Amino acid sequence: MKSQFKKEFAKLLDNTKAPSTLSQEEHIKALRELHDFVQPHIPSKLFRFRKCGINEMISFEQGTIPMCIADKFSDKYDSNVYCNYKLLSDRFEYFFRLTISNIVQKIRLNSISFPDCPFKTQIIDMIENNDSDCEIVNVIRKNFDSVIEKIKTEMKEQEVWPRNNKLTKIGCFTERIDSKIMWDHYADGYKGFALEYDFRKWYVLDANLYPIIYSNQMLDATEMIDRICAFKYINSIQPEEANKKIFELLKEQLLWEYPIDLMYFTKIYLYKDRKEYSYEREWRMLKISIDDNQDYISIPDKGYLRAIYYGLNMEPRYKAHLRTIAKTKGIKEYEVVLNKNSKKYSLSVVPL
Repeated sequence: MKSQFKKEFAKLLDNTKAPSTLSQEEHIKALRELHDFVQPHIPSKLFRFRKCGINEMISFEQGTIPMCIADKFSDKYDSNVYCNYKLLSDRFEYFFRLTISNIVQKIRLNSISFPDCPFKTQIIDMIENNDSDCEIVNVIRKNFDSVIEKIKTEMKEQEVWPRNNKLTKIGCFTERIDSKIMWDHYADGYKGFALEYDFRKWYVLDANLYPIIYSNQMLDATEMIDRICAFKYINSIQPEEANKKIFELLKEQLLWEYPIDLMYFTKIYLYKDRKEYSYEREWRMLKISIDDNQDYISIPDKGYLRAIYYGLNMEPRYKAHLRTIAKTKGIKEYEVVLNKNSKKYSLSVVPL
């Protein structure tokens, strides 16, 4: 049942689009429909492993959920995307050469009616010199080297942008409390603790909860990076006053024909390497903020915390302190121990 839901979620996420031409209300509606599909399938228990650090203990005491940008995760492939640079480079080269070729043809037909541009005089001189179209295109193309390099640099920046994006903070949860490797890796070698939440009634529009999609391939962001860079480049151009209206119409036409999918900025954080991480059965809370420039934030847990689990290697002083807080909060307490009553390599959860 769970696996079927996650397959359906992956398909729905892939098919859900929020073009940049949509109004804010329509974009919110798309997010709400995605939330409404996921919400009935949120597990009654989601866990988060924590170290016994000062920040983690204060967060538990204050009832907050710490979140951070993707770059703070140890997995360097986390929130990484794939871009086919060769495809985009070939596309840019074809576009520029085709555009220049068309300009040369129009100037050959009627140079007087063709609008003035920085290389019009150069093209006319080469035509009068009996240079071929191919020769003219090759010479004029060199004028765009700096433009191509600028776009390529922007493409590289867009590829790494998701990990450094400070507007999206992530909180990670898991369906598993009995994972030995997660206690070892995320709870400081069993010296930490885990918190249990029941998010089934959680509804915060800018902090949505989604299951991770485990895949053998990174999210292909080639087309999105192409469009984002194109819009950024066009918006950086300052046309002359006489050409402003035409230029604005061209931008509007480009936006309507090739809109940016705003759901891309959600999708990039929901793909992970199946081979290495599928055992985690992870869920992610994505907090979107348009004016936050921090690497870390904390949001209220809104009373959805239900229990705490103590690692078997936790220092007694930390355990005593956390137990005092847990009793104040009125939440359940458990100890995680090695299961010596079985030949299997398993953990047991013991109520306190």
